[in-house]
Amino acid sequence: MKRVLCRLETPLDCRYADALRPDDVDLPRGMEIRHLCAGGRWTVEVAYVVEKPEDVLTLKNTLDEVVRALQLIERSIPR
Repeated sequence: MKRVLCRLETPLDCRYADALRPDDVDLPRGMEIRHLCAGGRWTVEVAYVVEKPEDVLTLKNTLDEVVRALQLIERSIPR
């Protein structure tokens, strides 16, 4: 059993973190998603306790969903 931590540092302002938080429900057992603000920038951490090989795929799928949501948020911000 291993605990895996993935950190996604974004160029986005912390005020956008609330856009992703509603998806942080009904997570698999052993998974945690944290939203951090450092230097005015939003960072997302996904931690997961990997117990079996299939858990790696679950983690990958969750990270894919987070990245897609971040991309959508970034594209929707007027420049």
